[in-house]
Amino acid sequence: MLDGPLQSLINGQQAEHISIRDRGFQYGDGCFETVRVLSSKPILWPAHLKRLQHACKTLQLSVNFELLQSEISQLLQANKAADVILKITITRGEGGRGYAPTEQTDCTRIMQLINYVAPVTTNGARVVICQHKLSSNSLLAGIKHLNRLDQVLASAQIPTDFDEGLCMDEEGYVIEGCRSNLLLSIGNKLVTPDLSKSGVQGVMLNHLIDEFAKQGTRVVRKTISLGELKNADEIFLCNSVFGVWPIAEIQNEDWGKTRKEEPFSAAALEIHNKLFRNNTQ
Repeated sequence: MLDGPLQSLINGQQAEHISIRDRGFQYGDGCFETVRVLSSKPILWPAHLKRLQHACKTLQLSVNFELLQSEISQLLQANKAADVILKITITRGEGGRGYAPTEQTDCTRIMQLINYVAPVTTNGARVVICQHKLSSNSLLAGIKHLNRLDQVLASAQIPTDFDEGLCMDEEGYVIEGCRSNLLLSIGNKLVTPDLSKSGVQGVMLNHLIDEFAKQGTRVVRKTISLGELKNADEIFLCNSVFGVWPIAEIQNEDWGKTRKEEPFSAAALEIHNKLFRNNTQ
């Protein structure tokens, strides 16, 4: 057993290392979720669990989700951290040489708690357009599988004084940020990029879409060109960790000087504040 607070569990046991034969290490054969935890409460947990279950079904990973949730509760209760990240990783487990999985492979369940300091978002995000293009795969689009080389290579192109990088697909359409989704106001309509072939179907993005619908605003999913992005009235980032982050600048193009009113961004920030506030009470 390791000394100190319980920071990680592997298959229900306190540990920090996996086997070199694990298929998650060998082939990226698995999926993951990253969950913001405030006052020991996982934010948007039902939506995260639903996406994780969908990813495991898509990848044909057999997981005991009752056991998984029990282990997560154990980890959170042992730490009682005020503001952390819970990362859940599921791999196909250990396997022999070769791509083909064996029928009897037991999945590896990894839970980690990571300290988190929220970024300062009041001045708006500075973002850059990444030159690396995201791969397209309609089967894997939407889920958080372990093959993240696209995001790794794109993130390497973000200067240190910028907050995020925006990624396009191989056809040149804007898809998402390296670690976030996008919402744009174009012609007084709220739109978000089509994620049917590339990108991650964000939990926070779906929450915003649902909450905007309750307010009578429909979010349209469509292909978005780079020209439409740069001509948008409002653009804001979102993910389930930092919430909502309006964009102030894209590659030295100052958004703040051209926009006087930001009604959609303000509404999104209010949804963000309500969500995070309710989970700390």
